[in-house]
Amino acid sequence: MKRFLVFICLAVTFVFMSCGGGSKQENHGFAGSFTDEFENKFVLNEDYTGTIQFAGNEKKEQITWSDGDDHKRPFATIKWNGDPAYYYLRDGALYRQETDMNEGRAAIKITYDE
Repeated sequence: MKRFLVFICLAVTFVFMSCGGGSKQENHGFAGSFTDEFENKFVLNEDYTGTIQFAGNEKKEQITWSDGDDHKRPFATIKWNGDPAYYYLRDGALYRQETDMNEGRAAIKITYDE
């Protein structure tokens, strides 16, 4: 009986561990560093902060980014200089306007660093 209870406790523990818990936030792979076609360098951190280093400028500008309150949005917004949607990031491209992103036009090509 004692072995059976120990087995059940271990099994339940492994089941809960495999579920991953609800506190881990999914960020759709947006976090990372990349460069756009104009040589602007972006770093998006896992904690929803980051930097932009504009081409020809040594200074790195602080940014924040979001993928929605529930972290399930299929795109990210990059906040810079007080604008909460300065850039939109979706499917490996940057956009300056939400309508451009939704219609798939005027995409700024990006290359992720390895």
